[in-house]
Amino acid sequence: MFNQKILCIGNETEDTDFMVTDLAKLSDTVNHGLINDVSSVVDQVGYYHTSVLDLSPGSIVQIADKFDSIVLLDQSKESYPHFKSFVTTVRLLYDLEAQGVNVTYKNNKSAVDLLYWRNFLKENKSFCCWPFVGLVADDGNVTVCGKSTTPITKLKGMIDWATDPAYATVRNNMIAGKTMPNLCRDCYSREAEGLESARQFETLEWLERLSINSLDDLKKIKSPLLYELRPSNKCNIMCRTCDNDHSHLIEREWKKFNIPLVTIKTFNNDVYDYINFDVAQRIYVGGGEPTVMPEFYTFLEKCIELGRTDFELLIGTNALKFSNKLLGLLDHFSHVDFAVSIDGYKKVNDYIRWGTDFDTIAKNTRILRDRGHKISLQTVFSMYNITSIHEIFEFYDRELPDSSLLVQPAEGLGSIYMPYNHPRPDLVLESMRKCQDTKIYYMNGRSIKSMVDAVISHYSDPNYTVNVDLLRKFYEFNGKLDLARNCRLEDYIPELEELRKTYGI
Repeated sequence: MFNQKILCIGNETEDTDFMVTDLAKLSDTVNHGLINDVSSVVDQVGYYHTSVLDLSPGSIVQIADKFDSIVLLDQSKESYPHFKSFVTTVRLLYDLEAQGVNVTYKNNKSAVDLLYWRNFLKENKSFCCWPFVGLVADDGNVTVCGKSTTPITKLKGMIDWATDPAYATVRNNMIAGKTMPNLCRDCYSREAEGLESARQFETLEWLERLSINSLDDLKKIKSPLLYELRPSNKCNIMCRTCDNDHSHLIEREWKKFNIPLVTIKTFNNDVYDYINFDVAQRIYVGGGEPTVMPEFYTFLEKCIELGRTDFELLIGTNALKFSNKLLGLLDHFSHVDFAVSIDGYKKVNDYIRWGTDFDTIAKNTRILRDRGHKISLQTVFSMYNITSIHEIFEFYDRELPDSSLLVQPAEGLGSIYMPYNHPRPDLVLESMRKCQDTKIYYMNGRSIKSMVDAVISHYSDPNYTVNVDLLRKFYEFNGKLDLARNCRLEDYIPELEELRKTYGI
């Protein structure tokens, strides 16, 4: 007699219910139907089904222990409404298996094919999709990706993206598995810490998106399919974990108060001229703040004039203000994704991201969502927010439950902002464990779970000690910013001010 409870994961279509009914009949049991709520009662043997649309990945993880087995249905990736749904579904199965859940997915050929590339990325520590599919332009230079600051060539000196000698060297090194620390340090560092890197995450997505079956398929791409452009450092706020490279207001402030500039960039406002609209699939525009850049409006108007508004347009923004003109222009585009940066809840965010107002950002983000635009979230873990991250996670659960989230550690300025040197491990651990109780902790964002888990591991180490010299540098530099901005740390994050006094800094 059949005595198990089986949860089938499907492709979000009614075909899922039909398949589960057939499977139940073969086992002489019944299909109990769709589960779309974590509180659903699962008290009878037989088959159940859901999808990552009906139930978030985090919610599926939450209910996994109610079942004897979780099965990925034998549905092709082409049958899914979007390739990301398929990738998210398969990633979920991999993660459940790693957690010891009884999972079956190898009857699905598409999932096995994706597993091949996942294993390939584990074995080849250098390979990344970016140089094979994208063009990243910043300060007149071309880099391997948006996380790399080391130029591989000059934008204006590049005659042909596909055959450029500098690009060819990078691509050949990646295929051969030869690491390039000067170009790819960020991903190597994250992977060394046990975190999922952009290299791993985004490569899988693009391989699936383009149905890449071999490395030879990548070599056939003759023009960039995705673009990451930073035409200017013009911005309307001054984030504490940022620098003059990404905000002209910071540049002005640091010059006025004799704070050494990180670098001095000369931006190319004509970067949009390098886009091949015939094949472009995704264009990311960052800054600075794109919504205050006149050339960004000109670019949107050009797209509308050319009738090319069907690519994915991703806009990195602080969501402080959107003009009616901008909103009207964006109504012409079919796929707009706002990557909204929020680094804390209420006053914490307002202090870190100086010049913003949390309530205004929350209001504007809802407006964008209600206009049909997709919302992605970005949160940087730092000394400022590492004991209160749970508050912003809980806000995301309440207000933006369907949004994806990218998290990453603060870097730069000698890593004085990094989230790994807080004097109160107990408060950090308390916040991280509260993060584990949120839904977004398990959501299909990049590295959320691994980032939180890495912080917990770091501060749980019995040998953990504070680097007092680094802590002093943090407080000294933050004091300079407070003086320049006529504000006080104690009015926003009093716990950090008390710790400064404790260490006599």
